[in-house]
Amino acid sequence: MKNELAEKVYKKWEDVQEWFLSKSVDAPMPFYSSVDIRDSGFKIVPVDHNLFPAGFNNICEKDQDAASLIFKNLIQRSFGEIKNILILPENNTSNQYYIENLFYLREMIRQAGYTVGIGWHQPDSEKKDPILLETPRGEKLTAYPTRIEERLLKTDEMTPDFIVLNNDFSSGYPLELDCVSQRIVPTYKLGWHSRKKGTHFKYYNELAKEFAELIGIDPWKLTIHTETVGPVNFNETAGLREVAEAVEKVITETQKSYDEHSISTTPKVFIKNNTGTYGMGIMTASSPEEILTLNRRKKNKMSVGKNKSEIRSVVVQEGVPTDLKVGEHAAEPVVYLAGCQLIGGFVRSNTERGDLDNLNSKGMIFEKLCMSDLGRMSVSDTFESTNIPLLELVYGSIARLSALAAGREILDTQANNVK
Repeated sequence: MKNELAEKVYKKWEDVQEWFLSKSVDAPMPFYSSVDIRDSGFKIVPVDHNLFPAGFNNICEKDQDAASLIFKNLIQRSFGEIKNILILPENNTSNQYYIENLFYLREMIRQAGYTVGIGWHQPDSEKKDPILLETPRGEKLTAYPTRIEERLLKTDEMTPDFIVLNNDFSSGYPLELDCVSQRIVPTYKLGWHSRKKGTHFKYYNELAKEFAELIGIDPWKLTIHTETVGPVNFNETAGLREVAEAVEKVITETQKSYDEHSISTTPKVFIKNNTGTYGMGIMTASSPEEILTLNRRKKNKMSVGKNKSEIRSVVVQEGVPTDLKVGEHAAEPVVYLAGCQLIGGFVRSNTERGDLDNLNSKGMIFEKLCMSDLGRMSVSDTFESTNIPLLELVYGSIARLSALAAGREILDTQANNVK
């Protein structure tokens, strides 16, 4: 599958580039994002797209250097000549690896030639002193409390020209941000308090089918069957029958596709919080009966997401097994983008989960996936060239398709007059 997709993309490279460019003009690309990808060997698809990505500490050093130039070009093209940028992070000082993520995100943008500060937006907090943050390696950075004056969000350190969010506001965004005149990217109104996975995958599948037609590949190999169900309340069993019906539908249609493609894998589905991230509010099922007979522990697990936000709807999604391994452990690639440009990634493996499980959970391990490494992985000698960056063409194309889908989500917010 990887060789087939790489060959199709490579042979239509100019058409592919023009197609991506035309689609990115139609809808604004996210400032940055990360895409979790599943490669089963018979299909390659995204399974999550984060508009407020953490994990920049897992990008390799060479890619961080290259990312600075990509960020510079993106900022100049989108915002013109600016000097000061403020990053607004999650309000989480206890996770040192998240702090390390902030440190490297700041460094990548700072090395692009900008003055970059870290803000701390806690409007109801009485604590107004700067907060010293430290990474596991001892790097230090200071987060400054924010305030709003004359519609400008500022700190004692700076008045930024624009603001980069690294907070998905899962439990809701601060209403006072509505009055801020500076540009805030990504828009805080696409946090998981309102964003829907079902919407993202609807747009992704539409784009993937069009892309598959462009390069001449079976669209089933690039799409992922996704059904949205809501309202639901797992603790009160509300909507569970509808979830079970969606499970049966997805499993039945997946089995039919497996039969058509001579695939012996037993179908399985993921049930995911429609407005969630961080690997929370996720379970798997192999039959509708599993939903109707959920025990109390699983109902509790599927009742709340990040920051204890209530789960009100879910997506039932075709389970795509991973064919990738790190050692003996199931693994999946995560690709990072600035706009529609690749800036790096990592491989997530898990010592406690299998090839059809949620790997973003206890037991996960990260290994850097450098773009320079991707460039050395080439297709077989039977291809036109033995020096084609196979995985960059393959995973990069899927990640960029997902970024285009996120752009359509952003366009929806603009159409509804959302800042």
